[in-house]
Amino acid sequence: MEILSSVATKVVDYAVDPILRQGGYIIHCKSNLHTLHTRVEELVATRGRVHNEIVAAERRGETINPDVQFWLKNVDDTTGKAGELLKDEHQAKMKCLHGFCPNLLTRHQLSRKSTKLLVEVVELNGKGVFPSISYGGRAEEVFLTSTADYEAFDSRISTVTRIIDELQKLDTKDWIGVFGIGGVGKTTLAEEVVRQVMKDGLFEDVVMVRDVKENPDIGRLQKEIAEKLGMYSNALESHSKAERARQICGRINNKKTLVVLDDIWSFFDLKEVGLPDVATCKILMTSRSREVSKKMGVKKEFQLAVLGEKESWSLFESKAGDGVKDPDIQTVAAQVAKRCGGLPVLIVTVASSLRNTTLVEWKDALRRLQTFGKSGSTKEVFLTLEWSYDRLDDEELKSLFLLCGVVAWKNSIFLDDLFKFAMGLGLLKGVDTVDDARNSLLSLVQKLKGFSLLLDHDDEGFVRMHDLVHDVANDIASRNGQLISVACGAEFKNWPKNSKCSKISTKCSSLAEVSEVLGCKKLEMFYLRCEDGYYMPVQLPNSFFANMENLKVLGLRNVKINFTSLKFLKNLQALCLEHCEVEDIALVGELRKLEILSLVLSSIEQLPEEVGELSSLRMLDLTGCNSLKVIAPNVLSRLTRLEDLRMRNSSIGWEADDEGERRNSSLSELKHLSLLTALEIHIPDPDMLPKDLFSEKVERFQSFHIYIGAIYNYDVRSVNTLALEFTTGDELDEGLKTLVKRSDELSLRGGDNYVNEIAYQLSEGEAFRKVKHLYLIRLDSTCIIDWKVVFSRLTTLKVVACHGITFLLSSSVARSLD
Repeated sequence: MEILSSVATKVVDYAVDPILRQGGYIIHCKSNLHTLHTRVEELVATRGRVHNEIVAAERRGETINPDVQFWLKNVDDTTGKAGELLKDEHQAKMKCLHGFCPNLLTRHQLSRKSTKLLVEVVELNGKGVFPSISYGGRAEEVFLTSTADYEAFDSRISTVTRIIDELQKLDTKDWIGVFGIGGVGKTTLAEEVVRQVMKDGLFEDVVMVRDVKENPDIGRLQKEIAEKLGMYSNALESHSKAERARQICGRINNKKTLVVLDDIWSFFDLKEVGLPDVATCKILMTSRSREVSKKMGVKKEFQLAVLGEKESWSLFESKAGDGVKDPDIQTVAAQVAKRCGGLPVLIVTVASSLRNTTLVEWKDALRRLQTFGKSGSTKEVFLTLEWSYDRLDDEELKSLFLLCGVVAWKNSIFLDDLFKFAMGLGLLKGVDTVDDARNSLLSLVQKLKGFSLLLDHDDEGFVRMHDLVHDVANDIASRNGQLISVACGAEFKNWPKNSKCSKISTKCSSLAEVSEVLGCKKLEMFYLRCEDGYYMPVQLPNSFFANMENLKVLGLRNVKINFTSLKFLKNLQALCLEHCEVEDIALVGELRKLEILSLVLSSIEQLPEEVGELSSLRMLDLTGCNSLKVIAPNVLSRLTRLEDLRMRNSSIGWEADDEGERRNSSLSELKHLSLLTALEIHIPDPDMLPKDLFSEKVERFQSFHIYIGAIYNYDVRSVNTLALEFTTGDELDEGLKTLVKRSDELSLRGGDNYVNEIAYQLSEGEAFRKVKHLYLIRLDSTCIIDWKVVFSRLTTLKVVACHGITFLLSSSVARSLD
C-alpha cells in the first residue's frame, strides 16, 4: 500500500503541478508584467550608468572592452524584446466569445514570456558591474601633428640634437633639464624633442605633462601619466597615491620610456609619482629656475638662451607679415624687434599685433616700447605684453581678454564657461540672441589668437593661455583692487574689504572657514572651484552674499552649497554650478533676472516647478545630470524666452500628454519654446515623441544633438547630430526629414534597408549630402547603401552588428566618396 501511495503521489505531482503552473501564468499575468516592467527600468538605469562610463572612456581615447560591448548588445536585445512584449500587454485585456470572457490564451502567452524574459533581465542587471570598462587607446596630442608654432632655428636645432643624444644613452640614469626665463620657448623645444623621438621610434612610450607648476598635485600628475600610458581606469583612480605610484612604476620599469615634465616651479619627489630611477626611464624637465632643476636631481643641464638678433628678426618677420618688407617700415620694425629682447613669446605677440599696419602705427609702437624701464627682465616682459593688450582695438576684446585671465585654470580655458560668464557679465555687445552671442565670442577668441594672446589647445572646446600672458592679464585686472585672483597652488588668507573689487576667482583649498559677510558691494563675478575629483563642503554663512546686490555671475565647481545663501542675488544673470552637489533648488525661482542656469554634471534629481518662474531664462544646461529623473510638469513650457536647451546624457522620464495627471514633463512642452535655436536631448522611447514636435522650429535650429530610441553615439564631433532608432515602415514626419537633411553626423539603428528607405521617404538621393560621419547599427539588410544615395561629404563610416550584409556600398556610391 505504501508503494501504491508513493506512486500515486508522484503521479499527482507530475500531472497536477504543470497544470497549476500553467494556470498560474494566467492568474498572475498582470503582476508578472508589472514585475518585468520594474526590472527593465532597473536594467535601463544600469545601462545608463555604464553608458556614462563609456562616454568618459571614449573621451580619453580608450577602447571599450569586448565584454562591455557584448553586454550592451544583449541589454539592447533584451530591452527591445521586453518593450515589444509590454506593448502587447493590452492584448491581454481582449475578450473572446463576443466579449464575455478574458482571452486566456493571450494572457497565458504574455505571462509565460514575461516570466522567462524576467530571468534574462535580472541576470543582465547583475552582470552590469565591470572591473574595467576600457583599455588603451591613447589620443594623439595636437602638437604631434602640427608644427606651425615651431621655428627650426640653428640655436634650437643644436639643443634638440644634444638632448636627443643624451636620451639615447641607455647606460646612464642621468635626468635631463632645460632651464631659461619665462617665454624663451622651453615648452616648444620640449614638444620638438617629443616629435622627433616618436618619429624615430626611440622609445616605446612617450608622455608629456604640461604646466606642472608649484606644489604640484601628485594625484593629478599620476592620472595624466597613467592616461597617456593607456593604463588609467576607474579602478586605478580608487587606489591610494602610493598604490598608483607602484602601478605606474611597474608599467614603466621594463620599457624604454620618456617622461617630459614641463614648467616645474618647485621640488617634488618623482618616486611619489611612480617614476623609477632606472636607465630605461628617461626624464626631461623644463623649469625657469636652474636651482629647481638641481633640486629635482637633474644631472645634464641645457640652458635655453634668448634668440640672437638674426633669429629674432626671422621670427618677427614671419609673424608681422609682408608689410615689413617696405623699406621705411622695415627700419622701424627692426628696432621694435630688438625691444622684444629675443624672447619668442614677446616677438610673436608684438609682431602679430602689428601685422599689416601703417608706418605711423609702427612708429607709435616703437615710441611706447622705448619708454619701458630697465629695472629687470620680468618687468620688461610684463610691460611688453601689456603693450600688446593696449593694442587690442576695442574695449569688448580687452574685457574678454581680462575675463580669460579670470577663468583660466592651469592655463586652460573651457569655451563654454567663458561664454556663459561673458554673456552673464554683458561683455558681448550688439547681439540679440544667444546664438549671435556665441558667434561673437568665437570671433573674439579668434582675434585674441591672432594677437597670440590665446593659443590652440590639445582638446576641442578649449583654448590655452601662456602663463606669462595669464599673469599679465590678472595683473592688469588686479590694479585698483578690481580683481582678486588666487592661482592654483596659492592661498587665500583674508577676504577683501575693498569696495572697488568687481571680480573674485579662487579655489576651495585656499579658503579658511568663512564666518563673515563679504563686503564687496560692487562685486559682479564670484568664481569658486575645488580640484576635480572630490566635493568640498564650503562653510558659507547664509548671509554671505547679503551685500552683493550687484553680483551678475556666480560660478561654482565641485562644491556643496546651501541655496538659501543665494536669496540675496536679485540681479544675478548667470548661475553656473558645475559638478556640484545640489539638493533642493526651489529658491532659484526667486532669481527673476537669471538668463543662464547651468547645472552641468551636478547631482540634481528633480527640477522643481519654481524654475518655471524664471521668465528671463535664455539658456538652460543640464548636460550630464545623470541623477535628474523629473522635470516638474509645465516648467519647460513656461520658459518662453529659452533659446538654448541642453539635456544630453540626462535621464529624464518623459511622460505622454494623455497619461492623465503627470508627475513629469512632456515632450510636447517643447512646442511652446518658440525662440529655441539650440537643442540637445535624448528621447529613449520613440513612442513618447509627439507628432510634429520638430516641424515648426527645426528651421530655426542653429545646432542640435538629438537622440531618439535606444541609440547612443559616444564620439560626437559635429555641430548637428541626429541618432534614430527605426522600424521598417515607420514614417518620418517633416521635422525629422529636415533634421536628417541638416545633420553633419547621423546614427541609424534597426530596420531593414533603413538608409535607402529614408532616402525614399525624402524623395531624393541627396538626403545625406551634408552627412560627414555616419554610424549604422544593427541594420537588417544585405546591402546598406544602394545607388540612389549620395554621400559627397562623408569622412567617417562606422558599421556595428550589421551581420546580414554582403556588401556595404554600390559601386556608384563608392565612387562618390572623394
